[in-house]
Amino acid sequence: MYKRIKLSFQNLRDPLNLFFFILNILVVFTIIIGLIDFILHQNLLNFIIFTCVAIFIVIGIPSFLYIKIRKSNLTLSSFKEAGKISLSLIPVIISIFLILTIYSKQYGLTICISIILLGYLLGYFLTPKINKKFQGTSRLLLALILFSTTVPFGFIARGTFEPRSASQVWVMHKIDNPGFLLPNGLDAADLNNDSFLDYLTNYEWDGKIRVAFHPGIEDVKNTWPSITIGNIDNAENTAFGDFDSDGNFDVVVAHGSELFSHSGLFIIWGPTPDNVMSPSAWIRGGDIEGTVDAGHFHYVKGYDINGDNATDIVVGGRGTNPRAGLKWIEAPTLGNPRNLSKWEIHDIDPDLESGHGFVFGDIDQDGDDDITLCNSDWDTPNIGEKIIWYENPGTGNLTQKNPWSKHIIYQGSEFYSKEQVTLYDFTGDNFPEIVAHTKNEIYIFKNPQNLSSWELIRILKAPETRWRARPVKIGDINNDAKPDILGMLIHQDGDLPITKASVFWMEYSGSDPLTAEWDTHVIKWGDGFIGIGMYNGEKWDQCSFEDVDLDGDMDIVANCEEFHTLGFVFISVVWFENPLI
Repeated sequence: MYKRIKLSFQNLRDPLNLFFFILNILVVFTIIIGLIDFILHQNLLNFIIFTCVAIFIVIGIPSFLYIKIRKSNLTLSSFKEAGKISLSLIPVIISIFLILTIYSKQYGLTICISIILLGYLLGYFLTPKINKKFQGTSRLLLALILFSTTVPFGFIARGTFEPRSASQVWVMHKIDNPGFLLPNGLDAADLNNDSFLDYLTNYEWDGKIRVAFHPGIEDVKNTWPSITIGNIDNAENTAFGDFDSDGNFDVVVAHGSELFSHSGLFIIWGPTPDNVMSPSAWIRGGDIEGTVDAGHFHYVKGYDINGDNATDIVVGGRGTNPRAGLKWIEAPTLGNPRNLSKWEIHDIDPDLESGHGFVFGDIDQDGDDDITLCNSDWDTPNIGEKIIWYENPGTGNLTQKNPWSKHIIYQGSEFYSKEQVTLYDFTGDNFPEIVAHTKNEIYIFKNPQNLSSWELIRILKAPETRWRARPVKIGDINNDAKPDILGMLIHQDGDLPITKASVFWMEYSGSDPLTAEWDTHVIKWGDGFIGIGMYNGEKWDQCSFEDVDLDGDMDIVANCEEFHTLGFVFISVVWFENPLI
């Protein structure tokens, strides 16, 4: 052993051996640092970067040296001999990466890496049988062929994987999962008059607009029959509404300016109830004039703002040039509503940083519905994050067409992006409180009636629920005639651990919810998936209450937006079965 070690160090006197020794140390050090970073931060993207750096050190740096010495047969022979250990590090690096993709549940990436590793190993078993003159070229061609087939895999492949069943405390039933990427919206309506709600979802990356039809009680726990009714680039959000006043539900699509698309509000005209399950019966209407490239729209609802019995459209967005703000688009009452040049655009707040997740409610109890929201988003600076409500000037009042009075309830930097709000009258005085969901707390803003100063009640969340948050709803989940809180989490730069409750509900003991202790119950634990970067992970987007199976308790319907691995989707649209009854 001593002689072998001594010989190894003697070999370092050779400049090429010393060069590759230092190279190998750098590679090992890079991978170790990458592993430590992954263990500490659970950030797969960072490890991918460390892996790419390590492979570049192994292949890229020696390649430059090879170009300089390739004409010297003697030196080239020594170069190849000294570089054998470095090349043997490549399958080790790829194997470590492969193990981490399995741990992260990035199974699509696992498949790709496995193919590349297999190809690399096959290259070493097969190419020695080829004439030495062509061995290097053959291995390079094999690597390029595998690389060219696996890298585009995540952009064109579509499929599904099953989520972790052990994470489900309540049984989670699949409504629809066609394998399209980024199910980024949820709205409900009874399209076919069967007394069951059907659900609308848009798939942002693939642009598909899908409707899932309630199949009836007998089949409600199976995947629901679903159709694609349109394809709109960068579809950010969708909503039902009878926009042409013909008695049938239509669809409005808020689409943004990302993915090389133009933004706007696109209308799809709906058929009669007996024909809604025919995709060809849904007619593309087009973008409403004045909305094209008017900002990045990402949240929309159909709502009769001015009380003229025609369904208007309320839309929020973000962006800086131009800024989408918060608008309502007035449906025409004269002429043909399908003439999209007749719709009139009115600003509620043209300077709002983000209009995502707004809700309607009569906050000041003056007989009309106001609007409240949290403006946190990518374009909102931390110091500018606010809880806001907009005062409706009065149903049918001409001043509705002007910007509405803006009231700032709270300002703080603890929000992340698109935290949602909801309204509920906790005090029984008919003036609704505003509820918001942050990483560590539930905020309840007590309505002061005189609308001067809102008292903030902070409810500390249980440790298993302290994570980045978005949806929040209020409803009676356990049938005790008291309001409960439903909360959902989103991933933190790709990570949502199995120790965190990605879906949970809270109930209080006592008579006053604003001073009582709240107990937390888990509906679903995190799947433990680790995404690639900020836009890939378990991210619960929107939710609603409905007694889906008509058993007398409130179930939950929800969509999960970014939970996929290279084109293979784990969760899209689901419903959670309340185990109460």
